Amino acid sequence: MGHHHHTDYVDVVSAKGPAKVGGATLAVFALMILIGFSAFGYFAFLSEGKERLGWIAFLHNTYFFTLLSAAGLVTAAIMQVTRSHWGRTIKRFAEASGNFLWFSLLCVALLGLGIEHLYEWSHITEWPSHSNKAGWLQSGFWWGRQVLWVAVLVVVGQMFLKWSTRPDMGLAHEKNPDLWNSVSGWRGAATEIEDCQAKQSKWAVFYCIAFPVCVSMMAYDMIMSLDFRWFSAMFGGWNFTTAILTGWSSLVLITYFMGQRFEVSKYISKPVFHDLGKLTFGFTIVWCYLLFAQVLVIWYGNLPHEAGFLLTRFQDPMWQPWAIAVFLGVFLFPFILGLSKHLKMSPTTFGPIALLSLCAVWLERFILIAPSAWYFNREKGVYWSALPGTENAAEATSAISIILVDMLVALGFMGVFGLMYTMFLYKRPVMVISDPRLDMGVNRH
Repeated sequence: MGHHHHTDYVDVVSAKGPAKVGGATLAVFALMILIGFSAFGYFAFLSEGKERLGWIAFLHNTYFFTLLSAAGLVTAAIMQVTRSHWGRTIKRFAEASGNFLWFSLLCVALLGLGIEHLYEWSHITEWPSHSNKAGWLQSGFWWGRQVLWVAVLVVVGQMFLKWSTRPDMGLAHEKNPDLWNSVSGWRGAATEIEDCQAKQSKWAVFYCIAFPVCVSMMAYDMIMSLDFRWFSAMFGGWNFTTAILTGWSSLVLITYFMGQRFEVSKYISKPVFHDLGKLTFGFTIVWCYLLFAQVLVIWYGNLPHEAGFLLTRFQDPMWQPWAIAVFLGVFLFPFILGLSKHLKMSPTTFGPIALLSLCAVWLERFILIAPSAWYFNREKGVYWSALPGTENAAEATSAISIILVDMLVALGFMGVFGLMYTMFLYKRPVMVISDPRLDMGVNRH
């Protein structure tokens, strides 16, 4: 089988210049944002007794898209830390996901307004004397920590991106000064590439450390504290590895569509998609393994105070069908289909599997959040839309109603994610043209 040896990728990419987002694309993003955040605003602030609908959807999608964004960036950082060649052609596609973290910072700041609608502990005026969570679960302290976790990801991530994009912008300007703006303090390609590679590698290491720490703490604070009587030491690790799963699976889809959009698909070989497929497949197994490990500890340790969290999701008729769908979508179907090398080699065959995995993880996050934030009335056997005992706790709501509102709000987050992704990618070279490892990535056989 013959292979082309490409040597023109620097000229081709730099000759494209900064791209413009089409008017139709911007209109679609704007409509998605309008629909999604109008739904959130109505339910969270204007509806009577349905405030929790809006805040559950907001928390769920803030958490999911923040982790998706952070995970996209960590996949790029992993490529840099490991000095890998295979993914250099798609590294910029991964980096662009990190731009959404700026919006995540705004979202976690806004989340402070919804604490009383989501977290039962915010209404406890007098904690038991033996409780060791009273100091940790204070509204102001809790809110400050969420802002801190995301702020750390933003700062470290931006430093990594700064040194990753700088030499590409400078080299593109050298090749096509009429298309690309000059880089301040540019000292020549050879010097800048060596210097920026070293600084980029340093900040990639920092980001690879910050990512599991911040994402794990967000899992404990945002999700596990919804049901503050329950705890799992493995919960943080399970969440950040699941986030990495979304990073790889989303990159399958992004690489295919952006490769077509910028006409650089010829530089992205089939083995690249095969590797993305293998990484997605591997983290699919990790997801199931860590889920089983948590269940196993509860079972053999005979820990009834921890079993309630699982029983609610696995046995409650309201949530059980969704839990089954999560297991099928995140693990069983991707595992069975991912065994095929042929399917993983092509984005047209593995893309639907990656999309199924992404949607199922989104649903998994919903299953983690909604049952804990949606209070259960045991006498009537229904979940209530407002705080028990308040005047608004007069109407029960089904899981279908909750998830429909959640899907509307998700539409708004998807619009923001798409807008911020394109704002980053379209203004920079779409490949890391200054990277010394790019040639081996392009001409991989």
